[in-house]
Amino acid sequence: MKTVLITGARGFVGSALVQYFIEYTDYTIYYTKRPPKDDDRLNKIDLKDRVHVWEQQGIDIILHAAGNASSLKCIEDPESAIRDNILETFKVLEIARKHDIEHLIYFSSVEVYGKNGTCLEESSRESKNMYAATKCAGEEMCRAYHSSYGVPCSIVRVNNTFGKMCQEERFPVLVIKKLLNKEPIFLHSINGEIVGRRWLSIHDVADMVYFILNQPPGCVYNTTGDYITNLNLVNYISKAMNIQNVSYRVIEENIPGRMGNQDAPPDFIRSLGWVPKYTFEERIQEFVDYFQPSFFLGGTGTNISSSK
Repeated sequence: MKTVLITGARGFVGSALVQYFIEYTDYTIYYTKRPPKDDDRLNKIDLKDRVHVWEQQGIDIILHAAGNASSLKCIEDPESAIRDNILETFKVLEIARKHDIEHLIYFSSVEVYGKNGTCLEESSRESKNMYAATKCAGEEMCRAYHSSYGVPCSIVRVNNTFGKMCQEERFPVLVIKKLLNKEPIFLHSINGEIVGRRWLSIHDVADMVYFILNQPPGCVYNTTGDYITNLNLVNYISKAMNIQNVSYRVIEENIPGRMGNQDAPPDFIRSLGWVPKYTFEERIQEFVDYFQPSFFLGGTGTNISSSK
């Protein structure tokens, strides 16, 4: 039986990984202990006596999903970006080196590309903000530890995600709230064009990660979905909610360092044989079915079932 250490397990990405590995593997799962927090997602998951605080036990795999995932917060506070995304990555790599692990997967971002247009894994990286810069630094540290110390690393570059237990300030959750309240939805544009992303369910990202664990270490993967504009995403959500009349306003965004369209296709991982278990429409419906009732009841849903 394998053991996996998941950093950031109480956050959105990390908790989705915990849920996935509980459901689809027999791994023993560890997470790093942190001070108590009010929105600890592990409290909302049936851990099935398989998830434990890591106390220097032997580990086979590390999924390094911890860090500051907000580009805006990193722009506003660059020191925190260095602390959370570089120094913490160094600590994790040292753990990997000392424990002679089989595979470390580092969670990066498509923001490292820093440019519009199609970006494949081998495309150049041109960081435009401190979030992207610190993620680039983490990638280079993984490469260095792979070459210098034999730490087997792979890198996943994630784009915008949605799913159960995601932050309520995320755009897809705000869309549900706005639609329920019959309020206009604000869509950002860059140079007059509504921003687009490769939106993907976080549960599909977890599935991709498990697929990558069965590949040789040393590769970079765009773990993304199909490209759609944020208006297209609104339409998917409104359809899942059976709402036909959608009010929206387009607002030009002008924040230095903020990225516009991000188009990093998942062609490489798909060429290796990964396919999603569910359609995008089914994932959106799952997401809506989780959040919509909670807003009618006046709070975030707490009845967490395993991911589909």
